[in-house]
Amino acid sequence: MDEARDAMFMEDDTPPPAPPLLSLIDPSGWAGLGVPERSWKVKDYIPDRQATLLTGKGAAGKSLVSQQQATCIALGLPFLGLETVQTNALYVTCEDDADELHRRQVAICANLGVDIEALSGKLFLLSLQGEMANELATFDHDGRMRVAPRYQQIEAACIENSISFAVLDNTAHLFTGNENDRHQVASFINLCNRLAISIDGAVVIVGHPNKAGDSYSGSTAWENQVRSRLFMEIPVDDDGNCPDPDARVMRREKSNYAQRGGDLNFMWFKGSFVLPEAVPEEQKIDTASIAKASRENDLFMTCLAKAASQKRAVSHQNGINYAPRIFAHMPQAKGAKEADMRAAMERLLSLGKIELEANLWKGSNRHWKVGIRATDEVRQPPSENGGNACANPAPTPCADPRQPHSQVIENTAPTLRCADPLPLKGETGGAVGAPPPVRSEDWKSNPILNPRAEVARPANDPPDWMNETPPIGEDDWCFDGDDDGDGGRNDMGRFEG
Repeated sequence: MDEARDAMFMEDDTPPPAPPLLSLIDPSGWAGLGVPERSWKVKDYIPDRQATLLTGKGAAGKSLVSQQQATCIALGLPFLGLETVQTNALYVTCEDDADELHRRQVAICANLGVDIEALSGKLFLLSLQGEMANELATFDHDGRMRVAPRYQQIEAACIENSISFAVLDNTAHLFTGNENDRHQVASFINLCNRLAISIDGAVVIVGHPNKAGDSYSGSTAWENQVRSRLFMEIPVDDDGNCPDPDARVMRREKSNYAQRGGDLNFMWFKGSFVLPEAVPEEQKIDTASIAKASRENDLFMTCLAKAASQKRAVSHQNGINYAPRIFAHMPQAKGAKEADMRAAMERLLSLGKIELEANLWKGSNRHWKVGIRATDEVRQPPSENGGNACANPAPTPCADPRQPHSQVIENTAPTLRCADPLPLKGETGGAVGAPPPVRSEDWKSNPILNPRAEVARPANDPPDWMNETPPIGEDDWCFDGDDDGDGGRNDMGRFEG
């Protein structure tokens, strides 16, 4: 018994097993062998046996283009004109349900000109929306990574269905580590590379950029660890305007195995992406004309605001203050011609963005200067509203456009009313001493509140001489009736009468 107890507390001196030997490569063994050709799933964009990072701003269409990539690879069809290698494909999403995947797939197949039945046994879709524990790995307090069950499930599904191309959408759900931790990010990318090697194919990881405008979010390890990184966005012009909301561009932000850059331009059409030449002519948008018109409209409004700040009234009529001619010579026009400004003025007028012959400000002679004004500067006065207070009073217009509008001050004080004097004897309206009923128009006829008012006298109103104070006679009670100079006092010092 004692020996058994002692054996429990004895230290185990057995050394741990040695780790397996590393698989070193002897380059001399390549002597006489042909150089293996680099393999791709999408030529020059998605290399084999590597994890590719695809990022892009929200609403750019990363999920749609990823599902379309998987479809083209599953069928061996070109992806937006790029060569692909046919293999079974898997698209995993954590943000869209099966119905959304269905809608997308029908649109993708329609634009590719294939039946959805052709995808049988070639393309597999997996929706993890609403599922818990979607992370591929977890990290302990020391930063060590532990492979999670979800990774094992995805790897097993790929091997069982001979899948050699997998899209993981997206890192916000699949990576739960610290995106700013270089070691954790590198470990996660290495795990995705392990999946690509395990399935002898390629893996695409879908991510998001950060708020600062970078094409990826978090540590630079996202950039450094992958061999290929793609960025997708909606193109804009030099002024930041989007001339065509259906246009898209995908560029190689990083490519260790192909030339960097190589913008791939395509368009959204009927639920999926196609090359621009695939869009019918009658449905194409003249993006160049739209961009030019939008720029000219912005330049016209900029010049109009500058002219207003300088108190330069411009007009639509051909004269010395003709707006298109004046604007064409302003630096804010950036080289736009008079004809361009004239076309912009007509467009803005049709759109209701400007108004003609509007009151701008008062001159030194207190007369209004009239001209073109932007409609967003117009402030309509409140309606009469039946004489009631306006629930949303408008700011008082400011004559000087460089000054802000004055503050709206709501008058909550009661209306000042003047009661009529006490009715005279014989006048209807109540007994003597009772106040008359208050009328809303009393102030108009009151000469104190309204100096221009003409006092209307009723027909039975007595003449003015009856209201005059009569002279005090000797028989009046306040007259003392003597000349002794005692102020009306008697011999006792009291008032008489």
